[in-house]
Amino acid sequence: MIYLTNDTFDQAVYFDVIKREPRRREGGIEQRLYGVLGNGVSEVAVTVRSWRDSMEMVFGKGDIFRFVDERAIRRMLGEAVRDLALQ
Repeated sequence: MIYLTNDTFDQAVYFDVIKREPRRREGGIEQRLYGVLGNGVSEVAVTVRSWRDSMEMVFGKGDIFRFVDERAIRRMLGEAVRDLALQ
């Protein structure tokens, strides 16, 4: 579980990695992470695909973005995924 920030009600916002799939492709390794983004009240499914210098994030439906800014979460989650890819 990766702690990202606090929401508007000062609850911790986290990303919990459920499954991690590294895939070999020409020119490198593509990382796919499946997990849950939540704050204890609301959770949404997240799929992150990282390949070379690009990153794609797909969020499921949920109310979490009523409590926290989506752009900030995308930035923080992107940094956390880059750190995970280096491990």
